[in-house]
Amino acid sequence: MFLLNPRSSFRLFTVILVLGVVCPMLYAAEPAASAANKRVKVLLITGIEFHNWRETAPQIAKQLASCPDIEVTLETNFNVLCSEEIFEYDVLFFNFWNSRDDSPSLDDDLALSNMEKFLDSGKGIVVYHLAIGVFETHKDRVETILGRVYDRSLPPHDPFREFEVNVVNGNHPIMKSVSDFKISDELYTCFALEGRPIEVLAEAMSANVNKSFPMAHLYKHGAGHVFTTVLGHDLQALGSPEFVTILRNAVLWLGHKEVPAEPAKVVSSSKPIIEG
Repeated sequence: MFLLNPRSSFRLFTVILVLGVVCPMLYAAEPAASAANKRVKVLLITGIEFHNWRETAPQIAKQLASCPDIEVTLETNFNVLCSEEIFEYDVLFFNFWNSRDDSPSLDDDLALSNMEKFLDSGKGIVVYHLAIGVFETHKDRVETILGRVYDRSLPPHDPFREFEVNVVNGNHPIMKSVSDFKISDELYTCFALEGRPIEVLAEAMSANVNKSFPMAHLYKHGAGHVFTTVLGHDLQALGSPEFVTILRNAVLWLGHKEVPAEPAKVVSSSKPIIEG
C-alpha cells in the first residue's frame, strides 16, 4: 500500500494513493491487521532535494509497497520530523536534503531529538543517497544519530557511470538473494571511511579516489538501526533488481519482519509528483 499522507498539518496533498490509483476510501475501509500479519509502516519523507525527488520518491514508494508486508506513506515536508506523528511508524525513509537556503526547519533540535527517540525505541531509519547530508549545520550531532554523514571537504562522487557493487556480508538478511551486481549510478566518495562503527554490507571501488567505499551499511543507535545506501541517483538506478531487493529487505529487517527468500521484482513506472 502506497499512500500520500492525508493527515499531516504540513501537507501539500490531500489525496490518498494506492499504487498510483486515486482511491480516497480504501485506506479507511481496510480492516485492522492482526499482530502476526501487521505490515511494516514506512513514512517516506521527501519534498526538497537536489535530485528529482518528484520522480524517485513515488517510484520508491510504489516499489516498496509492492511487498505485501510493507505499507508506505509519502510525506513531502521534512518538518514532519518535528511532530509526534512519526512515532506511528516503524521505519522512516529519508529521501530529502534540507541543507539549502530554501529549506528552513521549524525546529532542528526537536527534529533531531525525535530522530534519536525514534531509534532509541528500537525502530529504524533508511538514509537514501543524498540524505546523508540532512541537517548539515548540525553535522557532529547528526553523525551520532546516523553514523556517517556528508563531508563537503571530500570529493563528491565519481562521474555517473556503470560500476560493480560487491556484496561484503552476504549472510545478513538485508543482502538475502543479492549477489555482486552492476549499476549505473553515482559512486559517492563524500563521507569519511573512518569514524563511528558501521557494518558494511556492500561496497564499490571509486575510480576517482582508488578506494572502496560502502554502498550499503548499518549503524546501531540505541535499540534501533540506521540503514544507509548512497546509491539511488535516479529512476535508472531504481530499475536495478538487486538494488530494489536491498531496499525492500532493509525496510523489512528494520521493521522486524522476516525477509523473503525470493528477490524483489522491479515495478512499472510510477506517476511523478506534480505540485499545485
